[in-house]
Amino acid sequence: MAIVKMKKFHLLVLDSHREKLLKELQLFRNIQFEDVCGIEDFGDETLSAFKRPAVDESVSKYDDTINQCSYAIDLINKYSPQISGIKGLINGLPNYTFEEMEKKALEVNFNQKYTEVKGLGDELSKVESNVSKNRDLIKELEPVANLDVSFTEMSKLEHFNSFVGGVSGKIVDLFIQSMENLEYTHWKEIGVYKDEHFFFIITDVREEDDLNEALRIGNLNKIKIDTDLLPGDKIDELQGEISKLEKRKEEIISEIAGKQDELEDFKLTYEYYGNLKIRALAEKDFMKTSSVCVLTGYCPEFDVDRLEKTVSKVCKEDYIVKFENVDKDCSQTPILLKNNKFVKVFESVTSTYALPRYNEVDPTPLYAPVYALFFGMMSADFGYGLVILILTTLALKKCNLSPDMKKNVKFFQLISISTAVWGFLYGSYFGASIPGMWRLFDLSTQFMNILILSIIMGGIHLYFGLAVKAYMLIRDKQYIDMIFQVVSWYVTLSGIIVLLLSMAGIIQPALKTPSMFVMILGIVMLIVGGAMGSQGNILKRLVAGIYNVYGISSYIGDFVSYSRLMALGMAGGYIAFSVNMIAGMVWGKTIVGYVAAIFILIFFHAFNLFLSCLGAYVHSLRLVYVEFFGKFYEGGGKAFRFFRNKTKYINLDRHYED
Repeated sequence: MAIVKMKKFHLLVLDSHREKLLKELQLFRNIQFEDVCGIEDFGDETLSAFKRPAVDESVSKYDDTINQCSYAIDLINKYSPQISGIKGLINGLPNYTFEEMEKKALEVNFNQKYTEVKGLGDELSKVESNVSKNRDLIKELEPVANLDVSFTEMSKLEHFNSFVGGVSGKIVDLFIQSMENLEYTHWKEIGVYKDEHFFFIITDVREEDDLNEALRIGNLNKIKIDTDLLPGDKIDELQGEISKLEKRKEEIISEIAGKQDELEDFKLTYEYYGNLKIRALAEKDFMKTSSVCVLTGYCPEFDVDRLEKTVSKVCKEDYIVKFENVDKDCSQTPILLKNNKFVKVFESVTSTYALPRYNEVDPTPLYAPVYALFFGMMSADFGYGLVILILTTLALKKCNLSPDMKKNVKFFQLISISTAVWGFLYGSYFGASIPGMWRLFDLSTQFMNILILSIIMGGIHLYFGLAVKAYMLIRDKQYIDMIFQVVSWYVTLSGIIVLLLSMAGIIQPALKTPSMFVMILGIVMLIVGGAMGSQGNILKRLVAGIYNVYGISSYIGDFVSYSRLMALGMAGGYIAFSVNMIAGMVWGKTIVGYVAAIFILIFFHAFNLFLSCLGAYVHSLRLVYVEFFGKFYEGGGKAFRFFRNKTKYINLDRHYED
């Protein structure tokens, strides 16, 4: 249960086998390709004979098909009823093996199905566009609906110019004043829409220049509509067209919704071409001649034999493969974690922070039980833990969950047990206590004992983190660093703790003097260790050593941080107790009181359950990331990239994840 050991492979095959080999390797899955030129030394003469496979055209083609699938899926989903809520969780995504997905996708007559959906989508867009245009035209005509002359008739006058236009209300007075000065122009205000005033204007061509000046002052916006109908009649005609268009729109939407049965075909095609794209992109890392192809990359050590069998199945004897061990300090080595079922659900916590580097240890099995312990202590309530346990168990039994969702549900199922156990130890059952029921701590009177327990657990957690660091240094044969970076802190912190306890009278006062000498010895070791780890003259090294001692304040802060184990547990308990007390105040008065009490109990306990779990989740992460990881863990590893596309619409080969 650790970081999976990797093997680097170098593979030479006939180029005629390349396409079929890639297909089989995608079925194989556990392989990551790397750029051949970044690993192999071809030399100038050799390099001239090799070239990259041409894949850009294929990738572009696959992208087009993927985009077409996305368009069809989104369009059908928009207008067809969707299964959601509990039923959606129960049904989940359909499950396929890679072979089943590929077989079904190839059976789909994609071009025909897409053409039909695309035609409906285009027609729907055209109808919606025409409806929008007609409605905009109606809005433009409504202010002049009472006009008793058509726009076409106005344009046919020979000796007069006539038109309709709108003027903003902010300058309409100035416009009217300018129009009143005209002698051969007739005008009339015929309507107002929002802040725009509309005018009918007819003028003699002899006064056209003066009129244009008035129009400039009013910034008049002329209405130009090519129609022989009166504005009112045109509005009626447009509304009739809209009715027909809306009816056709409903018919198109009904036809699109009727394509719901074809959704699965589009989703399978989407996933299939997504994997084809991954297959094509991988070829950008290869080098080839007209006859041979060179590949290189990484494979988990436990799958090396299966990889060679896969290559042999396709290429028979026409291949050369070489495996080599990976340098443990290589930062480019991909990281794959392998843990048991209990620890595996915590891997998302590790990856959220950072995957370990190849030369580090996998911290997941180290913190997993501690995280569950801390979470339970901060959300401690037997009833809350039981509710989460029941809900998560039902979800795992009844729902077809995706691998990632299933892992998250298992995560909460495990830590719900810790919540119930700590709730039992605190005697908290939905914030209430059961008379006569045994409890280890009473939250109302023994909070100091819980605080002391929290600090003790924190100290053990910190010491454990230092122990992991010691193991890593010993593993790497850095014995001197282990003494001055780990043992020195053990000595210093132990001396300080014993000194404080003896001064407080908690342990024998006689230990005060020995613990003081131990503390001083530890501080000297810290100064020496800090000086050894720095560069420069003696003064700079001494300053670095003294600064190293300043790290004691950081440890004090770390110890105090564990007080949150008590604080959050008590906060959730007191909120639950308050909910019960408020519900009890309205219980038994009237029927309304009974209903109100039940509502208060259900709603506010559910809300407190959410807050307690959220707080416990976040603060447990904080204690792991800062206090624990800070002692030994750096991270920065790059995740192993499986030779598969991450699926969106189906569960693919779930046996790899379950």
